[in-house]
Amino acid sequence: MTIKIPPDQIVIRPPVEAYSVLIPVTGGCSWNKCRFCGTYKGVYGVTQDYAIRSLEDVKKDIDKFAKNNYHGFPVFLAGGNPSSAPTDFLIEIIKYVRVKLRNVPRVSCYAKSLDILRKTDEELKSLANAGLDIVYMGLESGSDTILRIMKKGTNAESMIKAGKKILNAGIKISLYIILGLGSHKYSEEHVKETARVLTEINPTIFRFRTLNILKGTPLWDEWKSGQFKLLSPVENLKEEREIIANLGENVTSQVFNDHISNYCSIESANIKEDKEMFLKTLDTYINDPKIQNLPRSNLARM
Repeated sequence: MTIKIPPDQIVIRPPVEAYSVLIPVTGGCSWNKCRFCGTYKGVYGVTQDYAIRSLEDVKKDIDKFAKNNYHGFPVFLAGGNPSSAPTDFLIEIIKYVRVKLRNVPRVSCYAKSLDILRKTDEELKSLANAGLDIVYMGLESGSDTILRIMKKGTNAESMIKAGKKILNAGIKISLYIILGLGSHKYSEEHVKETARVLTEINPTIFRFRTLNILKGTPLWDEWKSGQFKLLSPVENLKEEREIIANLGENVTSQVFNDHISNYCSIESANIKEDKEMFLKTLDTYINDPKIQNLPRSNLARM
C-alpha cells in the first residue's frame, strides 16, 4: 500500500546532507518521468505530487529551527527540484535562512537542467548573492541515446549549458553519474559521452552512483523480463575507470563514490592532480579476483 504525502514531508536528500537542517520548499518532482527513478512513484511506500509550498509555511519551518537553536548547520532546501520555483520566492527563503539561522556554512538544493535554463543569468546571480552555495543535479549520462531511452527530459547539450550557467553565476555544482545506465549495449557510449560532458562543464564535484532497479520504477519490468541487463560489479568499476581516463586535462573536479550502491569508496579533492592514483586504485579493484567473481545484487532499498 502506498500513501500520498503532502509537500511538507521530505522523501529524499543527498547523503552529504545527512546532518543538515532540512527545509521542505517543494514537494515531488516537476518532471517525474525518468524510467530509473521511482522516488515519488511509490517505491518507498509513498507518492508525492509536485507542489510549491507557501512562503509563509516555509518561513514557519525556518522559525522553528531558529527557536530550537539549529545554528551552525548546513541547510538543504528540500524537494525533487526546488529550482523550479520562482526566483524571487527562492531568494526570499534563502535570505530568511541567512537572517534567522546563524553561521550557516552552506545552503543547497536539488536542481534540474531545464529549471536552470529557464532562469536568466541575472536570476542565477541573484540566487548566488542571496546565499545559495551549491546545487545537486543529475547528469546520469552524457549520452543523448541513454538520456532519451531513460526519459530524462534533457540532452547533453542542455546539461552542458545549464552546468556552465550555474558555475558562471558563482554557484557550485555537484553532478551525479549513474554507472551501468546504458547496460552493455550502450556502455562504451555512456563512458565516452559522459567524460566529454564532464570535460565541457568541469563541475565543482561529480559523484558516481551504481544503477540499482527498484520495484515500481518503469525499468523494473524490463529488468525482470531480461530485456535490460545490470552490469556486474567489475563492469561498473571498469566504466568508472574509463570515464576518469577519458577526462580532459582541464577537469579539476572533486570526485566521490559516497553511496551504498558503489563498489568502491575512492575520492579525490582534485581529479587532475589525483588522476594517476585514482586509475591505479581502480585497476587494483578491477584486477582483484574477489571482485571479478563478486555476484551482482540489486539493492531493494537505498
